[in-house]
Order: sequence, then structure tokens, then C-alpha cells
Amino acid sequence: MRRAAFILVCLMLSLGLQAQEKTIILHSNGSVLYETPVSNIGGINFITSPASVVFNNNAGGILNSFPVSSIDSVTFGEYNFPSGDTVTIIFNDNGATINNPFANDGVSISNNGSYVTVNSTKAGVCYRVSGSSTNGSLTIYSNADYNLFLFTLNLTSNSSAAMNLATNNNITLTLKGGSTLNDNANSSAKAALCVAGNLTVNNGDNGSLNISGYAKHGINIDGNFIINGASISTRTTDGDGIHCNGDFVFNNGLLNIVSSGSDGLDISGNATIQHGEQWIHIDTVGARGIKVSGIFTINSCEMNIYNSGTDTKGIKCDSLMFINGGNLHIENSGDMSKGIKTDHDLTFNGGNITIISSGSTVLENVNNQAVPAYCTAIKSDANILISNGSFHITLPESNHGGKGISADGDLTITDGYFAIETHGNGAAYTVSGSTKDSYTSSCLKSDGSMEILAGTFNLTSTGTGGKGINAGGTLVIGTTGGDNSDLTLNVTTSGERITVTSGGGGPWGGGDYANPKAIKAEGNLTIHSGTLRVNCTQTQNEGGECIESKAILTINGGDIEAYSKKDDAVNAASRLIINGGVYYAHSDANDGTDCNGPMELNGGFCISNGARQPEEGFDCDNNQFKITGGTHIGTGGGTSNPTTSVCTQPTLKINTQSGYAIQILKSDGTVICTYQCPTLSGGGGGWPGGGGNGLVMLFTDPQLQTGQTYTIKYNGTLSGGTNWNGYYTGNVTYSGGQTATANVNSMLTTVNAGGNGW
Repeated sequence: MRRAAFILVCLMLSLGLQAQEKTIILHSNGSVLYETPVSNIGGINFITSPASVVFNNNAGGILNSFPVSSIDSVTFGEYNFPSGDTVTIIFNDNGATINNPFANDGVSISNNGSYVTVNSTKAGVCYRVSGSSTNGSLTIYSNADYNLFLFTLNLTSNSSAAMNLATNNNITLTLKGGSTLNDNANSSAKAALCVAGNLTVNNGDNGSLNISGYAKHGINIDGNFIINGASISTRTTDGDGIHCNGDFVFNNGLLNIVSSGSDGLDISGNATIQHGEQWIHIDTVGARGIKVSGIFTINSCEMNIYNSGTDTKGIKCDSLMFINGGNLHIENSGDMSKGIKTDHDLTFNGGNITIISSGSTVLENVNNQAVPAYCTAIKSDANILISNGSFHITLPESNHGGKGISADGDLTITDGYFAIETHGNGAAYTVSGSTKDSYTSSCLKSDGSMEILAGTFNLTSTGTGGKGINAGGTLVIGTTGGDNSDLTLNVTTSGERITVTSGGGGPWGGGDYANPKAIKAEGNLTIHSGTLRVNCTQTQNEGGECIESKAILTINGGDIEAYSKKDDAVNAASRLIINGGVYYAHSDANDGTDCNGPMELNGGFCISNGARQPEEGFDCDNNQFKITGGTHIGTGGGTSNPTTSVCTQPTLKINTQSGYAIQILKSDGTVICTYQCPTLSGGGGGWPGGGGNGLVMLFTDPQLQTGQTYTIKYNGTLSGGTNWNGYYTGNVTYSGGQTATANVNSMLTTVNAGGNGW
């Protein structure tokens, strides 16, 4: 009696003193027994037999009553409950303590031990659930919207869902304190938490929800799912961490999903992740980290996804996908796996993307033919558009033939930062019968056209046959009239070629090879602007070309330097046109610039170095070689002769020696060219084979005019001035050497400056 009187006095005093508080809270055995707004209480009575506290409403009726022995303490809080009263359910291992003020107003509650079932026709009911049971569940049937508050609820069901919100309506779940929901492997339900309608989860006060689904999913929602700042963790052994058949919206919070049997997050509708100042962490085995059937938009987040297994995906979207910001870290390991994969267009407008893809390529049997399936960091079955963002992609040595960013359609990049490395070797394989083919890695790959208009690119491929940029259609680099500083493109390959079919002998050998290329286009390749530094550092075989077009290569501008140790620095299959830009091409063992069709030099400033004979500075295979403008220097064992009938600017062909310094002066002594010829390497000198240091230097410049006489200095020494790849400007001094005279009377004048000719 003293205990009851004491609690009652405290209660009355507290109520009087704390009238400004929003709620009054009764505590029992470490759980909240009851909570209601103070404004709902019209009075408090004490009944002696049995000893109880009775709360009256403002109309004088009974609001609720509790045994005094069940009340440990009374506190007051600032919780924002909906208007109206609250149903309280407190679980224990022997059953549940239930307070239902709406028993005669549309809410009926029954329980079988700790298995509690609610049937409601009343709208706006607030259910307050707490306590603990190792063999219990909560099922709510309601044909109206309601609010559900979890206060440190620990609930495990051995036969069904731990919580089943079973009717199709709108449910607001507020987490206050940490709660856990677990099912059992023998459960007949779809998940530990099943929701038939739409669910919104809010963070009330340091709220968290930890769910383990042992039968199938962790959470199964038939409607829409919204997370507002809540902390949710799920772990499953067979199903999805979260399976949502509607739309999904993540508005901040913490989402931690571990799934060893299926997807981490599986969304049948659209999905939006935004304002993610905290983390989404997903770890899956054998499936997908995030699977979205509808449109997927990421505006902001901190996301880590780790998934492993054959043909898995870190993020899989069946529709359009937009990444506008956030920090995404994805590690996918497993043959044929993908970091990000979409069936339709994929758009990046921002974000910091880090992906490590360590799986390999598998040959699949399609219509009795072997078809390679790759492990790729970012893959779209349609088009990829990147307007901004930071991309850090690594394909380690275990990833054979993988792709960094790959589009089955077009790939368009208008800005961004890209650091992409591929280290795995490619391989040859048998398609069917005697038909052979190969697969190789690429940093950037498109089956359609590709545009690289601005941004910073550091692309490295070290595996055999590896490629930096590989366009299946046309390739456009830079913008018309663009500033070279808007685009920085550094591309390096070092892997050797792959023998697909062996061939015979002859000067060029034979066979079919998968060659490493730094920049390759199956269609036309056009360079408008940008700062390009391209290197192929293979040491064993040919095939490592820096810039190659299988059709027409056009250079309209840009600051370009291309260096190849074993093959052509620049190659065009059908036509090469240089209209502008600053261009340097150098090969230690082959042509500096090679075209298998007509070649045009119409403008710009170019230096192209080839190796010893038969390699050339400019090689067009005796096709038309047209020169109409620009300053161009070509050196090698030889160079193709300009076609004088189509040229409008004269050219000097100077026979000299490897390593000689050349200076060309007008008749009035004005210097128009000072150039340090490279020391030849590769080749044999003398055709076909032989030794010697003879070098041919092709020079054309607008200052060369027909009817004029020029002095050629050679075999001297240079000092002072500014040197750019052998071309000297500024205050340069030419000392010693010999001189020769060139009388320019046609579009091509040959002069001997210490050389032996061809």
C-alpha cells in the first residue's frame, strides 16, 4: 500500500509540475508500459482493490488503468505521437501485456502466448510495441492507416514472420531504441518482417532495427518502402535482404544488408537514394547487391557494395539509371560479374565512383558458338552518358579480358575525372570449328560510337592485347575549336600482342593477332582538341599502336604526343587528314605516321619520327600524299614522296644522317627551321635490310616558296634555345658542320645533306 501511495503521489505531483510536457510515460520491467499525451488526461484515480491507477479522459470516462505493482517509474517526454490514444503491447516469453483503449471502438487484440494478433477497423491508431520474446510474433490486420512505434522490441518467431503487417494500407513505423526481429528456417512466411501495404520507417530517438531472415527474405514489402533517417540492418541466408514489390526511397539513414543467398536490395518498382549522409553497406554472395526493375536514381549517398559469385552484379538496373552524386564503392569478384549493370541507358551527372572488378571472362555456348562474357566495372546494354563525376576503376590481373566502362551502344563523355587500370591478359579462343577469335581488356569500350569531349583521363592497360580506348564505331576526341586544357587524355598500354592464328614468314611475318592499342576506332576517328599523351611500351612484338582508325583519321587540333616502341605511333586504314593542332608521333621500330590510303597535310605543326629503312616518318604506301599547309617534319629510313600534282605548298626532302642537326635558312639568312634529327633505331637500314645510318628528313613550311634558294646546314651542334622533341626555337646557336644549297623550283625538292639517298 505504501508503494502504491508513493507512486500515486509522485504521479500526481509530476503531472502537476510537468503539465507542459507532451507525454507521460509509465515504465515496467525496463520497458515502456504506457505513453499518452498529457493533454488527453482529465484526471487520475487510485483504486485500492485491486491496487490500480486509473487514467480518466477529459470527458470523465476511463482512458486506461494499470496495476500499481506493474509501474516501476513515471517519466515525461517530448515524443511526437499522432493525435489520439495509443495501444500498448509489451511482449515477454510467457505472453504479452496489452493495453487497448479501443476495445469497444474497432480494435480487437488476441494472443496465444506471445503470438499477438490485432484486427482493426479504426483509422489513425497508434501501436506502441516493446518487450522481448524468443517465441512470439505480432500480426496486424487493419483496413485503415496506422502508426507503429517500436521501443526496444526483441522478437523471434519459430513458425511465422516475427512481424506481419498484413493488410494493404499506409503504415508509418517509428523506431525508438534498438529492436530486433528474427524468424526461423521453418517459417512459412516470406520474411521476418512482412508488409502487405506501403511502409515508411522514421527514426524516432536513436532508433534501429536489426532483422534476420532465415527462411527467405529479411524484409518483404508488397507496396512502397520509404526510409527517413532510420538505421536498418538485415541478414539473410537464402533470400533478399530487402524485397520490395513497389517503389523504394532512401532519405538518409543507415542501411546494412548481408545476404548469402540472393539480392541485398531487390526493388520491383522505381528506386531513389538521396540525402544519404550516412551509409548504405551491402554484402552479398551469389547475387546482386542492389536490383532495381524500374528507374534507379542516386542523388547522394555513401554506399559500399561487396558482392561475389559467378555472374553477379553490384548494382543491376533493368531500366534507366541516373547517378547524380554520392560516393559509391563497389567491389565485385566472380567470373562475368559486373560492378554496375543496366539494360537501358546509364547516365552519370556526378558522384565519386570506385570499382574493383576481379572476376574473369567465361566462354558461353550460344547457338553452338563460344561467346565471351566479361567481368566489367560499368556496363550498359544501351548507351552511357557521362557529364561529370570521378571514376576510379581497377581490373586486377585476375580479370582476364574485362572492361572498365563498356556500352553496347554509344559512350559519350562530356566531363569528369577517370583513373582506369586493366591488368589482366586477354586470350585467343575457338569460336567453333576452325574459326578463331580473341578477347582483350579495355579501359573504355563501346560497340557503337564514342565521344570524349572533355575531362581528365588516366588510362592504363598492362595485359596482353589490352586497349585503352576501343570504339566499335566512330570516335570523336575534343570539341571543335575547344581549349586543349579542357581535355587531358593520358593512355598507356604495355601488354604484348596475342597470337590468334599463326602465319608464315616474309618481311612482315603472317598470322592473325589481337594487338594492344592505346586508342582505336573501328570507324572514323576525329581529334578536335585536347592534350593527348599516348604511349605503347611493348618490347617483344609489333601491334602496339598509339592511335589507330580502321577508316579515316582526321586531326583538326589538339596537343598530341604519341610514342610507340615496336609499331606505328599513328595509323589510319583508309585516309589520314591533318588540318591543325600540334602533333608529335615517334616509333622506335616502325613508322611514325602510317596510312594505308591517301594522306593530307593541310595545317598544324607536326613532327613524325620513324625508324630505319623501310620505316618512315610519313608513310602512305605510295598513295596520294597531298600537302597544302602547315609546318611538318618527317624523319626515318625514308618517307613517302608528296604527290606534286595535288600539292600547293613546297616540300624539301633532305637526305642526311641519323642524329644530325639540321638548320634551314632563307637567302636573307632568316632561320625557318632548326631540328635535331633523332638517332635511328629498329629496322635494318638499306632496303631490304642492311646497315647504315642514312636518314631522310621531309620538311614543309609556308615559308618555303618556289623560285627561292635555301641553305641547309647539317652535321653541326646546337646550343641554347628551347627544344620540343628536337625542334628548336628562340635564341639557338648552330656551330660547325657543313652546308648544302636547295633551289626550290617545284613542289618537291631533294637535297643531299651528308646522306647517301635511298
